[in-house]
Formats: sequence, C-alpha cells, structure tokens
Amino acid sequence: MFVINGKDRAIFIYLNFKFSIMNGIEKGDSSTSPLKDILADLTVKDVERLKDYYVEEAKRLMAFFGQEEEDALGFMKKHLRIVEALLRELQFPWEACIPVLYGSFMHYIVLEEEKGKRKRLSNLMTELIKRMKFFAKKEALIMGTTRHYQEQRQEVEALIALRDNEFNALRS
Repeated sequence: MFVINGKDRAIFIYLNFKFSIMNGIEKGDSSTSPLKDILADLTVKDVERLKDYYVEEAKRLMAFFGQEEEDALGFMKKHLRIVEALLRELQFPWEACIPVLYGSFMHYIVLEEEKGKRKRLSNLMTELIKRMKFFAKKEALIMGTTRHYQEQRQEVEALIALRDNEFNALRS
C-alpha cells in the first residue's frame, strides 16, 4: 500500500496541478464550448464591433511589446492564452505548500553559519509565506479573472474561425 505523507502530498498536488494545466493548454482546453455557439446571439454588427475591439486591443499590445504581426487576432489569441496560463499558475494550492517550504527553508537556515545571513534569510522566508497566503486568499478573484480571459480567448477563437470560414467561402 502506498502512503503519502504531508510533504509528498503537497508535491503530488503541485505536479498533478501542473500536468492538468499543461495538458489543458496543449489540448485546447476541454472546457471550451463549440465556437459557433459563442457568437450565435450576436448580430452581424455586434460581431464586427467585437472584432474591431479585439483588433484594436491587439494593435495596442503589439505596439507596447514592440511586435509587428499581420494577424492581429492571432496575436490576441496567443496573448490571451499566455495570460490565462499565468492565471492558472496562480491557482496553485499555496496553503498546502507553506509547511513544506517552511520546513525545508528552516533546515537550510540551520546549515548556514553566519548569523547575519540567517536573519536575512528568515525575513525573506517570512515575506514569501505572506505572499503565498495572499494568493491563497485571492483564489476566487484569480479564478474569476481566469474565466474572464478564457471567455475572451473563446470569442477571439470564434472570430478567427468565422474569418477563416468566410475566406474559404470566397475561395470556393
């Protein structure tokens, strides 16, 4: 029988979380609804306004990052995927790892010989734990923001699919 102690459980949770994130990104995220349904309730004018909004936003982002791409919607899709992945990383089970991190760090401090260095290291550790607790408390905000970016990404993907379908219809 395999038994997982506290430290191994936190590591297992983290690895499982990382795998599910990367798996979801690589497979295109199974939570997405069919692209046709996303724009179904919008009029043609609303779809054009939505497309113009994302194109302008992509142009602002490209100017900020000093990039030039011909496909603004493609750039926007890539940017939204990156932000979504970042926000998913912030959903890490922070509180489960605090004891593991603290124990490991205190063991390291004991091995250090300089007393001045010990104090500085423990202050850094205290600050790190404060940040981890902050992220743990803001989980609902992070999840809501992630959903918001996911919805935006789905809209951009639907606009790209619509554009590609129109292009293919013109070619036929």
